[in-house]
Amino acid sequence: MVKKTKDSQEPLSSSSTKTPEEASTRRMVLRVRQSEPTKRLASLVIDEEKEKRVVSVKRSKTKQKKKGAKVDPKMPKKPPTAFFYFLEDFRKEFQEQNPDIKTMRVVGKACGEKWKTMSYEEKVKYYDIAMAKRAEFDEAMSEYIKRKESGEGDETEDDEDYDI
Repeated sequence: MVKKTKDSQEPLSSSSTKTPEEASTRRMVLRVRQSEPTKRLASLVIDEEKEKRVVSVKRSKTKQKKKGAKVDPKMPKKPPTAFFYFLEDFRKEFQEQNPDIKTMRVVGKACGEKWKTMSYEEKVKYYDIAMAKRAEFDEAMSEYIKRKESGEGDETEDDEDYDI
């Protein structure tokens, strides 16, 4: 809806007798009327944005990290993958060939490129090592679960010291 300013009281029409110079001096104001639901929605969106900003500013980096369940220190750890066994060997060779390079970034990039270009036959020895370690881990994990279910691992060292 277009309304005129209070400066001019004449109606706007295409058949105006004024010259183009006089018509260009008039000012037109465009008013947009918002319905009540639109106003409520806009205010809710603004409120949500403010809350998000305030929350993100108040939180420190330590609070943003999720706290997982406590891990049992007696639980066996997962073995590395075949790539990590290859990485151990590759690092030794790479350091011997390039003693001046000290950054892990360069070593890691070179190792990744080498791993991608290797054939499956070359990778087999590392996959075999990884499979053997994984089998050991599975056995240790099954033993751990059995001990946990039977209740053998529930006692702590402090409890044993205070036998009355």
